[in-house]
Amino acid sequence: MKTLPEANTLKRIEDLENRLAEAEQLIDAIKAGEVDAFAIRSENKMEVFTLHSGDYAYRVLIENFSEGAINVTEEGLIVYSNKYFHELLGLSYENVIGTSVYEFIHPESIASFQSLFTAALAGKSKGEIKLNAASKSIPVYISLTSLYPKLPTIGIIITDLTEKKNQAKLLEEKNKELVRSNVELASFSYSASHDLQEPLRKIQAFTSRILQLEKENFSASGLDYFSRITNSAARMQSLIEALLSYSRTNTSEKRFIPTKLTDVIEETKVDLQEQIEQNNAVIESTALPVLNIIPLQFQQLITNVISNAIKYRKENVNPVIKISAVKVSASEIRGDVDSKADMYWKISIADNGIGFEPRYAGKIFDLFQRLHGQNEYSGTGIGLAICKKIMQNHGGIITAESESEKGATFQIYLPTINQTK
Repeated sequence: MKTLPEANTLKRIEDLENRLAEAEQLIDAIKAGEVDAFAIRSENKMEVFTLHSGDYAYRVLIENFSEGAINVTEEGLIVYSNKYFHELLGLSYENVIGTSVYEFIHPESIASFQSLFTAALAGKSKGEIKLNAASKSIPVYISLTSLYPKLPTIGIIITDLTEKKNQAKLLEEKNKELVRSNVELASFSYSASHDLQEPLRKIQAFTSRILQLEKENFSASGLDYFSRITNSAARMQSLIEALLSYSRTNTSEKRFIPTKLTDVIEETKVDLQEQIEQNNAVIESTALPVLNIIPLQFQQLITNVISNAIKYRKENVNPVIKISAVKVSASEIRGDVDSKADMYWKISIADNGIGFEPRYAGKIFDLFQRLHGQNEYSGTGIGLAICKKIMQNHGGIITAESESEKGATFQIYLPTINQTK
């Protein structure tokens, strides 16, 4: 039978063993970062010891974010590495920690890294280098910060630039493709303006001469065939000229010049004088602003819209076209614009013509899009596509609203950035 002192001693030993086991569990939890505070009861009092929860949260962040992070001594020894960094190198944690950082710097980048590291000893530095891993180089951007005097190390954040470099290379290749396409387009434009139109001119010239000399010898059907040949050649020439105009909106010099919109309208009236007089068209306008535009392109846009308004008139109704301009906010625009302007000039061109079904409002600006047959209304189906391209060159858009037999309104949205008024 145990004496009382022996029993007390055994009890104390058992308590000490339990406390030791608890302490060991706590130490393991602290090492694993599973706790940021713990409590100890001593002399019937509870004492709380914190492990700086902010540091713990930072530690968890560093371990889990998608950037490499290492701490390096002044001699270049890696004393800390997060998971991302050693996985970026394709190595285990044990093969990175305690290793010289210079073992992972690409030979081409040693000098650059040494310069950045030396600068970081006095504060901060950042730059682009290459890492060396598994016989391949990894382009990275590094940000170095001295952690002295709290820690005798340099902290380095590493950003993998591989994807960015690949995208940059892809963009460069696309740009080269674009340059080649522009060269081909210029070549096509030259061919279209010379080689393709020359045969058409000969067809028109010879058919006209044949008709003048041999008209009396042709039957009615023969004359009809020649008329169709002449009309087709003229249409082909109009189509080529329209395609050339469309291509020029891509390749022409984009020089923005302050221009009175009133002057643009007046010049358009002169260009369309014959069409205006033949159709008894009336063009009205309110006070119009001075705009920073590409003059020739913008006048072509206005000319195309007004010409369409006259062409698609109602039968036995004189065309009336009203032009106005107001400033609107970007939020009022229905559609995507290239400019980041907050305000836009909204130029409205409304007519009293035949209009079109609302479902065609977006399609009419597509290349070769026609809502009516060639026999009903002449045209190439390119005019409004040119207008759309011109507005893209100006960082704005053109839209249309209409209902059948209720006229159409074209809205031109021009960013006020760099505008004079």
